[in-house]
Amino acid sequence: MKRCAACIRMLQLLRSRGFMTREELAQELDTNVRNILEYRKELEEAGYVIEGTTGKYGGYQLKSGTLLPVAGLYEEELRSLQESRRYLESHRDFLPYATYCRAIDKFLATTTLQVRESGVYVEESADVTGTMISMIRICEQGRDALFAVELQYKSLHASDFETIVIQPYEIINVKGSYYCLAYSLKARAYRNFKFSEERMRNVRLTRRPFVRDADFHIRDYIGKTGLIRDEIIELKLYVYGESARLISEKKPGISPVLEWVDEQTLYLTTMMEGRISARNFLLSLGNQCQLVSPQDLKQEIHAIAKDMLALYS
Repeated sequence: MKRCAACIRMLQLLRSRGFMTREELAQELDTNVRNILEYRKELEEAGYVIEGTTGKYGGYQLKSGTLLPVAGLYEEELRSLQESRRYLESHRDFLPYATYCRAIDKFLATTTLQVRESGVYVEESADVTGTMISMIRICEQGRDALFAVELQYKSLHASDFETIVIQPYEIINVKGSYYCLAYSLKARAYRNFKFSEERMRNVRLTRRPFVRDADFHIRDYIGKTGLIRDEIIELKLYVYGESARLISEKKPGISPVLEWVDEQTLYLTTMMEGRISARNFLLSLGNQCQLVSPQDLKQEIHAIAKDMLALYS
């Protein structure tokens, strides 16, 4: 991307997304952090006020109220907006779906290009009830207004509900389930609370204000592939037959490396976050995989298979 185009694109990103770290900007613009510093200087020389913050997650944001010239959209960009509506229609765990559709309709009504929707998406099951939506909205209000939320919660291994007070930081969607990442006053630590009628009830917004931790960053509290930040386990295994072909298309885990040994055998090296994820992945392959390492996980799978055999005998 040429320098002038990169500066304009940086303006658009800051205007549309708000605060962004220097690393995020560099990734979006396919450049390095040093160039981002230069782009900022050039934009400020052109009269734009770009506010910066320092620290581990320092970055930039455009001064509030700054207006930019409207850039035209290419046909493929318009098509992507229409496709997004089609996609979200089959993923009903996206709560503001109806509002999103109205916004897209208003925007597309201002364009002259006519493009066809071409995507077909298979519906995924998502059970987000009205009660759950109400609980999510209350936690969103607490997050945005910086007020604590009181609720009754029953953790996975608890036998009964307990009343707790949390300071909501983020609402997270993981594989169709919603969670509130919040600071628990009881645990004095950040915890994930699942929105579920079986686990959560009597959620109410308090008038108890809190100050958001300036050093908080969500990357420190969630994993790369799931909700929980966990140990990284390197798996080395052979995958056979139909599973080998499916794995070659899916490329599971983090930074997978695949090597075909023959037409029916695939050698896979990949990283999994957490023992449970690694174990479930291996068990899902059934008798079409052979784990090479780690040995302790191999022994664990062997014990599970032995117990399963006893149950089915």
